[in-house]
Amino acid sequence: MHILAQTIFLNMLDIEKAFNPETKSVHSHYQSPGVGFYIPLYQREYSWDNANIDQLLDDLSRGVENMIDNPKDEIRFLGTIIAVKVMDKRSIYPRDPQGLPSSIENIIDGQQRLSTIALFATILHKSVSNLQKRLKAQTDEEVDLINQLEEACNFWKNKLLDIFSLDLQRGNPYRKPKIIRGNRDQWTKEGKIEENYLSDVAHYLARYIAHIELGEELPKPDRSSLAGRNLTRIDRWLKRAVLNAHVNESGDFLPAWQILKEVDQENIWQYERPALLELVFYKEHTDKKSLKFLTNAIVQLFSVCHYLLDRCCFTIIQPMNEDWAFDMFQSLNATGTPLTAIETFKPTVVNITDIQDNTKYKDSDAEKSFEKVDYLFADSNSASQKSKLATDFLTSFAITAAGYKLESHFSKQRKWLDEIYRNTGKEQGCQNYQEQCDFIHFFGNYAKFYKDVWLDYKGENGMFIPGLAGTSEAELASLLLLYLKDSNHKMSITVLGRFYKDVIDGKEDSITTFIQACKLIAAFYTLWRSADSNAGLDNVYRHYFKGDDETIKSNAWIRKRLINLAELKSYLQHVLEDKGIGNKESWLKKAKTYLRYNKAKPICRFALFVSAHETIPDPAYSGLMKIGKPGTDSYFTLSKWNSDDLKTIEHIAPQGGEENWDERLYEENELYQSIGNLTLLPSKVNTSAGNRGWLEKHLYYQHLSEGDPQKQQELANKAKSKGINLSKETVQLLQEANFNAHIKPIVRLGEEGNWNLEFINKRAERMLNILWERIEKWVF
Repeated sequence: MHILAQTIFLNMLDIEKAFNPETKSVHSHYQSPGVGFYIPLYQREYSWDNANIDQLLDDLSRGVENMIDNPKDEIRFLGTIIAVKVMDKRSIYPRDPQGLPSSIENIIDGQQRLSTIALFATILHKSVSNLQKRLKAQTDEEVDLINQLEEACNFWKNKLLDIFSLDLQRGNPYRKPKIIRGNRDQWTKEGKIEENYLSDVAHYLARYIAHIELGEELPKPDRSSLAGRNLTRIDRWLKRAVLNAHVNESGDFLPAWQILKEVDQENIWQYERPALLELVFYKEHTDKKSLKFLTNAIVQLFSVCHYLLDRCCFTIIQPMNEDWAFDMFQSLNATGTPLTAIETFKPTVVNITDIQDNTKYKDSDAEKSFEKVDYLFADSNSASQKSKLATDFLTSFAITAAGYKLESHFSKQRKWLDEIYRNTGKEQGCQNYQEQCDFIHFFGNYAKFYKDVWLDYKGENGMFIPGLAGTSEAELASLLLLYLKDSNHKMSITVLGRFYKDVIDGKEDSITTFIQACKLIAAFYTLWRSADSNAGLDNVYRHYFKGDDETIKSNAWIRKRLINLAELKSYLQHVLEDKGIGNKESWLKKAKTYLRYNKAKPICRFALFVSAHETIPDPAYSGLMKIGKPGTDSYFTLSKWNSDDLKTIEHIAPQGGEENWDERLYEENELYQSIGNLTLLPSKVNTSAGNRGWLEKHLYYQHLSEGDPQKQQELANKAKSKGINLSKETVQLLQEANFNAHIKPIVRLGEEGNWNLEFINKRAERMLNILWERIEKWVF
């Protein structure tokens, strides 16, 4: 182009308006009247996985929490949306001309977020509707309060409608899905859902709209699709973490009274409502039928609605033509994979190492340490996996390094690493270059523990935790580590990783100390979780490393390089005592009530192993076990813990067995879930006894207990003589099982044994007594 022509062209083009960038809240962007979002054919399918959803849910939880500290300023940036307004609607295919929105935006980038938020809004809408139904069940005496809450519910439902639907103002129903996928879906004035909305996202949106506008059945998420699984995951989070935050108070989500203590009421229910506020600050968390209880749940749900719709935002870029849109898309995604906070932190370490006298990053200890960190991500197959692993690792590392509760947001992680390393933040950081070297060395060792032990170690083929071979209790420590992993007790990493770093460095007595730490944490965790829920457990570790407890000094790594086992043991003893389970009598009283299959399944399995370890049938009380001499049928072995023969926890009096078992087991306290009613069986066994009685169960257990083939045949003949048809497949699996010592006390109860409430209570007490005797010395 001639220079003069170029000058004329540039003068005619207003560069500042070429891309039309604008930052909008989620609601502001979605609520534009008559605007529909169209995903062109060339876009990839909906692909958000668990990691993406969990990140969003964590952002919302932490965001609501941050509103308490910064109620006026807290916002969350959800990314950039690149969209181009459709000028020629003939490009929309398939197309029902009568069903097209007045304005359509081609989504070039951001369809995953837009789709997910639309789905999210339907679950929020459903949750608000369900709470409204519960409001209608309240008494007329509270009618004014109920009317106020109903008014607030309707306000949020109307806002949420804008997120997942657009008002076409014609057709049946008037509202249509806000977002559709080209070549799969079409906006239609009257057409049937099954024929016009074929993509997972649009199909669900259309069905939910038909539910609320036409009274059709509430759609159930299709668990075979990503969209359906994400809907279920979001719904579960709302029910467990949000609506019950005032019950659990676990720190996963704030209770209503903490939210309204700082956040303006207008953000929750549009204006000040003193009477409703009084209900919240009553702090009701037990009477689920009361209006006070319900109001807390409503506030917690509304806080999510407010944060997602009003405080989460996008930068919307609308280039003047589609070519520019794709140029921008390619520019913003040049690497194809988002960086983690660790990757952006590494250049800082390289630069600081390089400027030191006689030091270069190449071949330095810092480089060797970062190689361990890089290796942590060697098996990450996707950007989302890598991002989630980085978040999980840094969250754990921040606790053990500084007692710090690190947010999952990339910018927060990057800032924390930089401030700790360079000592520029509120938390005390590295004071000099040597401390920086020590910090990176610990960073690498912690990453090695995280990958080699926490992520990759499985105890297969009898292999012990790396570095422990040749020590007397290596197998026990390895088994306890697997138990903590199976229990998903991630906080144990913060302690064990600290001790294991010394094993990596080959320090004197480090292996023995690490093994003792495994026993201590396993015992502490078991005693806590056999008597109570997880609520408050994470804070025990945070307070220890932060130094919040008056009985300890700060154990943040950056201040105190060595972790003292005796001090940690003393601290955990005080924790158990303060919780009211610091002695056998008080713990036993709570554990007999709490330790149930449906509340603490991994702990039940461990308790079954402990009560089977070196125990024998009690000759004085048929059906019970007692501690035998050392070396008698050890169950503290990796071969047993990993064996399929001991994988399944079996309810002896089965679930739903009211007809043939003591009906008291199935009353409100559900004693059939008790540890006293459980045993271990091979994982492939289908007991086949179903809801039938003790005799049939006993015959199956005899097959597992009996090793003599001739006697096994006699058992089969006995079953036939009694008219019982045992499953041949189940019998064969039981006969082939390698381990059966744990079943022998049960078999000793005999065919006429009375497996009832009284016996189960006695068996539970005996097992818990053995559990206490075996592990209390690890912590006390």
